[in-house]
Amino acid sequence: MTVDTQELVEAVKRGEMTDAGGMTTTQDVADVVSDAYETVAEKLRALERDGVIESKLFGNERVWVVPEDTDTPDVASDETPIPTDTRAPPDV
Repeated sequence: MTVDTQELVEAVKRGEMTDAGGMTTTQDVADVVSDAYETVAEKLRALERDGVIESKLFGNERVWVVPEDTDTPDVASDETPIPTDTRAPPDV
């Protein structure tokens, strides 16, 4: 990663840790780095295209997150994950 990329990723991570909801907006990143809002937005979109960060729309605001390391899964391979769907399966 370039220094510029690392600075943006670190700014996103800092926002995740300091915001109560763990949401980092483009403005949050622009406040930390020395680039203009439009430049930061463009760079964040490029990092998203490269798979370095992810974004989601929250209301009408785009929030940025650094994906968790996929090399260390949350659940051990011999454990069954807890299902997230509480509805009973349809009768077949």
